[in-house]
Amino acid sequence: MWRESLVAWLLVAMIVWSLFAVGGVYVWAAAPLIAGSVLLAVLAPPKPGSSPETRTLDVLLMASVGACLLQLVPLPPLVRTAVSPNADRIDAAVRLRPIDAAAPWQPISVAPLSTAYAIALVLTALVFFWSARRCCARGMTHRIVRQVAFAGLMAALVAIALQARSDGTLIYGRWHAIDAGAHPFGPFVNRNHFATWVLMACPLAAGYVSSTFGHRRSSPGGRAPMVAAAVEWLGTSGAWVGAAGLVMILALVVSTSRSGLVGLVAALTGAAYLARHRLTSRTAAASIVAVIAVVLFVVAYANVRPLMSRLGGTLIGDTEEGRTRIWRETTRVARDFPLTGTGLGSYQTTMLTYQRTGRDRFINQAHNQYLQLLAEGGLLLAVPLALTVIAFIRLFLTRLAQDTSSSAWLRIGGGAAILAVAVQSIWETGLRIPANGLLFAAAAAVAVHRPPRGSERL
Repeated sequence: MWRESLVAWLLVAMIVWSLFAVGGVYVWAAAPLIAGSVLLAVLAPPKPGSSPETRTLDVLLMASVGACLLQLVPLPPLVRTAVSPNADRIDAAVRLRPIDAAAPWQPISVAPLSTAYAIALVLTALVFFWSARRCCARGMTHRIVRQVAFAGLMAALVAIALQARSDGTLIYGRWHAIDAGAHPFGPFVNRNHFATWVLMACPLAAGYVSSTFGHRRSSPGGRAPMVAAAVEWLGTSGAWVGAAGLVMILALVVSTSRSGLVGLVAALTGAAYLARHRLTSRTAAASIVAVIAVVLFVVAYANVRPLMSRLGGTLIGDTEEGRTRIWRETTRVARDFPLTGTGLGSYQTTMLTYQRTGRDRFINQAHNQYLQLLAEGGLLLAVPLALTVIAFIRLFLTRLAQDTSSSAWLRIGGGAAILAVAVQSIWETGLRIPANGLLFAAAAAVAVHRPPRGSERL
């Protein structure tokens, strides 16, 4: 049992480190995460495919990683040109040499080192997912989610405090971001990437709160008067996790992330749909009251004018960030590399030659997670990823239908968190950030873990 507890604490430590170490966006911050995944693999060796229920999902996950690894395999010039005819042109432009001077054997990726680093981060998240799924199956879901919520509370308080004191251009109010045009918010280099993290943490926190209500109703003390039970609940971890969720939503509004707000609405809508068969008229009314209370809390304590101004700009066609232009540029890459892509993590190298407009600002991300994955991975990666998504959804719906315990609310929270990020990813690439990748893996593990035997300790 000590081994499982150590693994759970290591999972939490990786989440907290990635969150406060600038989202893990720089190598010095991501290196401990990679080392942590190696330690996880030693303490609790992953056993993908060992369970018939999860075998399809695990095999497809490994196939997706295998597709990325194929991008690093050196190929003869004729083969490389056949599967990726435009790669030589990027090599020649980036390395300032004639096309015919290319090395005899080269990988598909136009930036092999960047691809290797990106694969290392993907493997870190994958090992994290398998380890978290195992811990959740052994009754540690509440512990992990609770620590995530408290870490999010601290990050949100820091972000709100710094936003009030600084001009919004410094990380932690002290350091300049390396990235040009960055909009730091709290511990993150970009406010939209902070929003990605909060979009996953808030539904998990809401699921935790709902599960504690269900747990108390099913406990021997459930016959206590309703008012007395409510007062007693205010001193529990559920109340504190709920308060953490409120503060995180407040920070999300303060960040003025438009994609974050859309993702939050998607999470709320998705959670309501997933919980439709579990809600009674009383709990549905209580949920509506809770949502109204959250809205009133945010309006009372947050200056919503900046967010409304940005939303208004969107409605009247404000194209300050030029997303449509970026999407057009990225579409050209996807069209020229349809089979194999340019290599995972190679987007910035590719745009050195593919960016045609607005050279006053370098395009370092596609502002669309799906489009960037298609450009970097082509059909080689897109096909196994699409099958992985289908397998995950099927497993999630099966697990949710089978789960009749109060912990099903945590599962709903995990599903809503993933939906929120899926919607936000239409405009952002927040999952590139290691902190968001790890929390995404944690939410996925909560959503599809095997229900533990017996009651789970809160």
